[in-house]
Amino acid sequence: MLFLIVAVSTALTSAQPKMNPATFQEEVRRLERAWLDAYEKHDVASMTEIVADDFTITFPDGSIQNKTQIVDSLKRGGASAMKFRTENVRSRAYGDTVVLIGLVVSEWTQDGKPMTDRSRYTDTYVRRNGKWQVVASHLSAAPK
Repeated sequence: MLFLIVAVSTALTSAQPKMNPATFQEEVRRLERAWLDAYEKHDVASMTEIVADDFTITFPDGSIQNKTQIVDSLKRGGASAMKFRTENVRSRAYGDTVVLIGLVVSEWTQDGKPMTDRSRYTDTYVRRNGKWQVVASHLSAAPK
């Protein structure tokens, strides 16, 4: 009986795909760029895929938004065109979770003047059913 349990356990373990933290981190970094692109392009379909249903983002002023609010704001449009880039991004993989920490720079035009905002961020991505999604984001004001 013990032999059967060991054999089944070994077979199940070897059948599972090997986790590669470096690959996961690269996948999530690409997804992070796609997420920023979805914001820039008001791409509701991409936003819906990338952002988990239970997502929450916390802004520097303490306000929060969920997925529904973000998608609704993209559908409404009207906001000035914003561009985003990230800097000094570090990533860590913990099994099916990847955390990105870095700086996000937002650029837009207001009343004909170029505007820039810099925020520190922590984004948490989880792989569910083989698909990565962002589940949480936290922004803090960064020095100018």
